[in-house]
Amino acid sequence: MRIEKDQMIAGRPAREIRRFMRAAAGCIIRIPMAAHILRLSNEDARQLLRKLEEEGWITAKLDYWEATEEGHALAMATAAKSLHRRTAERLVAQVVERAQMINEDCRLAYKVELLAVFGSTVTGTERPNDVDVACKLVPRHQGAQQGCLEDQRRLKKAAFRNTVEWAAWPKLEVLKKLKARSRGLSIQELGTYNLGKIDHNVVFSTEEPGH
Repeated sequence: MRIEKDQMIAGRPAREIRRFMRAAAGCIIRIPMAAHILRLSNEDARQLLRKLEEEGWITAKLDYWEATEEGHALAMATAAKSLHRRTAERLVAQVVERAQMINEDCRLAYKVELLAVFGSTVTGTERPNDVDVACKLVPRHQGAQQGCLEDQRRLKKAAFRNTVEWAAWPKLEVLKKLKARSRGLSIQELGTYNLGKIDHNVVFSTEEPGH
């Protein structure tokens, strides 16, 4: 996903909403959180969350909100200019190389099983908006050995923003290493998208035949 410089979402600058979604996606979203992140009054935050819900970026639960698939995609959206095709191809090659390095690093708790490129990069567009990559991560071990390794990764980071980040960190750090702060590259876990319904190219796979 790509956002434009002057784009508005829910009546506010898209980049501001993207910043909020990056902080809130994967968390339980409540009014005080939105008010704090966006520096709004509780009432203004309430109204904004309702607009975001109406536009499909978040969905209401009992007494809180959660990000939708579109909300997660917005959190990963880029505001960079459209890419040249050779730049897109270079980004794909680099993320495949990083996946191979991750799989060889036994210190990390998760391995990359599959990478698939989708979106404007595979539709033949000469100037893709960005490179959208869906990835499938799998545990490096099973049972207690996997739990022990995940705890080691959390101890190495030490400080977390909240319990959600603490719980997700062993997988989240692999996603961060895949992206490597590359502008124009968007990484999403495979569960966020049903690739069977969209055009895509598998660019990396360690899956066994028949899976």
